[in-house]
Amino acid sequence: MTPSTPSHSLPRLRQALGEETRTALIDAATRVFIDEGFRAARVQTIAECAGTRLSAINYHFGGKEGLYRAVLQHHAELAIRHTPLPSPGADNPREALAEAIRMIVRRFLDPATKSSIGQLMLRELMNPTAALQAMIARFSLPQSQLFRPLVKAVLGAKASDEMIDRAMISIFSQCMGYVTARPLIEQISPSSLAGEDMVERVTAHIATFSWGGLMALRASLEETT
Repeated sequence: MTPSTPSHSLPRLRQALGEETRTALIDAATRVFIDEGFRAARVQTIAECAGTRLSAINYHFGGKEGLYRAVLQHHAELAIRHTPLPSPGADNPREALAEAIRMIVRRFLDPATKSSIGQLMLRELMNPTAALQAMIARFSLPQSQLFRPLVKAVLGAKASDEMIDRAMISIFSQCMGYVTARPLIEQISPSSLAGEDMVERVTAHIATFSWGGLMALRASLEETT
């Protein structure tokens, strides 16, 4: 303890330093996990990138698995906090659906959200770990349950659960496709992912395309009754 550091300030100082180290590890681990995946990632590399000792990973997260779970949770919470899904809009279901699609697209493509959940989950889905089920239970299922009423409101009361599920999968797939196929899209259609209004253009396309598909499904239900 230095003479200029009051003893009652030490706990706050240690806490601040601890949070700084934890944040540095999550930031460094995010980059390494995206680049290399969980299994190939080396904790030594993460510690070096974070500018910390290797023991800090065990101290703050209990090891590599705990750090990985913390990274996934951090980015999922960041995405949800910055891009919350809207409540079902009975008066204007098309507008509510479009806003929900905008939030999902922003989670995957908008750097302003500061979340890398799209890239992290892409890695996780390609090579699942024990963290996947926890992520599905804590984030994916609750988010899908918020999205479901928006789709149901468009399809109408006659839509079966399976039709609603398939419609949701189709919409999510369009949004996620810009992450999974980004290297290909940037080659065959560079303008699609360029420009400051890119998120709005992608949103408008997916929303319009999805609305047309949902209306066709609804019309087919009405024709058969």
